[in-house]
Amino acid sequence: MLSVGVFVLITGARELGLLQSAEFLAYDKFLIWRAGADTTDPRIVIVKITENDVSRYDFPIPDDLLARLLETIASARPIAIGLDIYRDVAVPRDGRHLAELNRVFQQHQNIVGIFKFGDAEHAIKISPAPALEETPERYGFNDFPFELRAVRRGFLFLWDSQDHVYPSFALALALQTGVNGNQEGSAFRIGKAKFSRFRSNDGGYIRAQDGGHQFLLDFKSPRKFVTYSLDDVLSNRVKEEAWRAKIVLIGEGAESAHDFETTPLQANALGVELNAQILNQLLRGAEHGDKPTTSWREPMELTWIFAWCILGGMVGFFIRRPLVLLFACCAFGAVLSAVCWIAFIHNLWLPFVPPLGGNLAAAALVMGYMRYQERKDRETLMRLFSQHVSPTIAKSMWVHRDEFMDGNRPRPQKLTATVLFTDFRNFSTVSEDLEPAEVMEWINDYMQSLARHIETHGGFINKYMGDAIMAVFGFPMALTADADIHNDACNAVSCALDMGAELRRLNADWQKLGRSPVQMRVGIFSGPAVAGCIGSTDRLEFTVMGDTVNTAARLESFDKDYAASDACRILIGHSTFELLDEKFATEFVQTIELKGKSRKTSIYRVLTEPT
Repeated sequence: MLSVGVFVLITGARELGLLQSAEFLAYDKFLIWRAGADTTDPRIVIVKITENDVSRYDFPIPDDLLARLLETIASARPIAIGLDIYRDVAVPRDGRHLAELNRVFQQHQNIVGIFKFGDAEHAIKISPAPALEETPERYGFNDFPFELRAVRRGFLFLWDSQDHVYPSFALALALQTGVNGNQEGSAFRIGKAKFSRFRSNDGGYIRAQDGGHQFLLDFKSPRKFVTYSLDDVLSNRVKEEAWRAKIVLIGEGAESAHDFETTPLQANALGVELNAQILNQLLRGAEHGDKPTTSWREPMELTWIFAWCILGGMVGFFIRRPLVLLFACCAFGAVLSAVCWIAFIHNLWLPFVPPLGGNLAAAALVMGYMRYQERKDRETLMRLFSQHVSPTIAKSMWVHRDEFMDGNRPRPQKLTATVLFTDFRNFSTVSEDLEPAEVMEWINDYMQSLARHIETHGGFINKYMGDAIMAVFGFPMALTADADIHNDACNAVSCALDMGAELRRLNADWQKLGRSPVQMRVGIFSGPAVAGCIGSTDRLEFTVMGDTVNTAARLESFDKDYAASDACRILIGHSTFELLDEKFATEFVQTIELKGKSRKTSIYRVLTEPT
């Protein structure tokens, strides 16, 4: 559900246009990486009017010099000449050289001029040269869609409110080469390539202006075209072969002319060079079938984003460590980048930022949620055992929770443990002389002191039985391969000795209050046992069961008058004795039969503190 929620938020942000700028950063980077993937059409040649030309021949170029320039190029029989210079008025204004320019226009029908489109109601903002206006095939508009700080799209057509269709300058030049152009539904075919019409939400665009017939520019060809200056041509420094069977574009190249556009590849791209780029793309498509960049329809893009959100959620579910998650997200980001790049070089624009953001957000949120759930589970487990075990054991339970827990209850386990039973001697007789409140205060003071020593030595208090305690050493660590059974037995005996010392201290305090001193019996036995929950679904109790438990209880209650003078009488079985490695002073008591089993165990009494 978290992944679905992230998907909804990401798609909502996308629809609001909040991700559009970031998406175009990735798109522009892909364009830069792909630039130069194809060669420049050798037929395209540029004549650029430079600053030196402006200084020498004036600005704008007079009609007579322009006529001379066109005549020089046209005489070499080029395929077409594209005049990317506005010529709606005579230069100079008195029109003394206009007739000469018009003669060139009339004589050479392959000259194509430009105009500037206004809007749907007023289609012409800057008119084409009057001598060209009578033939629609000989002029085209040189407007570009500009948004998000760059030109990324080009026009094939624009139309006004009277449905008059006007071709772009680049398309008008491409059609001069003889390629076929015809409408096929919503697409326009130029030679072998079909140019689908751009829609307002294609790719990373959100509600973009999609008037006319637009398409995405690919900028595949290098930006360098064969270029000559105006002075090179007028000074006859260019041979005729340079123009023959070529498409010549003439445009401003001087900085003072301000004929610049910003593209993803270049901050100040000359307008004439940008038109040459578009013309190159149209000719490449016409001859080689190289279609423009397209994108999936909205349902496919949403499915793509949704899949990456789900994938991020899966990563967050299985990975709980932040550094590992960071590495995994970086790996998935690299995979996403590679997939989008491979699709891009095959002219398919896949969404990049929304799936990347959705993947990272879903992974982080799901991991955070799972860690939160783990904390809740840990708190539940800690509450279950916090009153019975030390923090060290509780932590071990958490580390091995997959082995230890089955749903919401502990999983039945086989283990090798040391079980300790302790009980007051003659508690009932002593407590009869006390008030109930005094009895509870006394027993709680006793239990709290002993419980602290059990926890300190790594024991698990399995249950309280009136004035008796059952503790287990070796749980749950004994469930692991690294459990130290010998250490569990030593811890149990050390704990019993410390409890004896604690009881002597308590007796001294109680005697000051007028209470009689008490003695304690301890029975310890080591061996296999079973741990698990018993009871009904409404009332469960976690316990450790088996012959080991029964034998430890029998050792505690063995011959209650034996060693009655000891403040804490400690008896251990033979299995525990073997695990102590003579670390404690003991004495043999006797051998007893174990009930229900055809076997015996020796009993030993622990005498002193550890050596």
